[in-house]
Amino acid sequence: MRIEWTFSMNEPWIIDRVLDFVTIANQYTCNIYVGKNGKMLNAKGLLGIVSLSLSLGTNETIVLVLDGADAEQAFEQVAVYLQNADWTVQALYPQSS
Repeated sequence: MRIEWTFSMNEPWIIDRVLDFVTIANQYTCNIYVGKNGKMLNAKGLLGIVSLSLSLGTNETIVLVLDGADAEQAFEQVAVYLQNADWTVQALYPQSS
């Protein structure tokens, strides 16, 4: 399955958000790319996403592309995280019992 989504950043990415985003992306086997102006970067690569985050301003338009067997599940997590600045790490990484 392939999903392409365009959205506006509601606030700049700080390093903690970048680290969380890359961690979430790496939980899935599908390919996940994020970018702007036609330049797409692997969302699972920390250095590329840090570089992208430094170039982003508030209300920047970003494209997210997911492609693979678990793209729908990955999209649900990644999209929620990108849209919700108050999303907590505890909610993203439930602890095992």
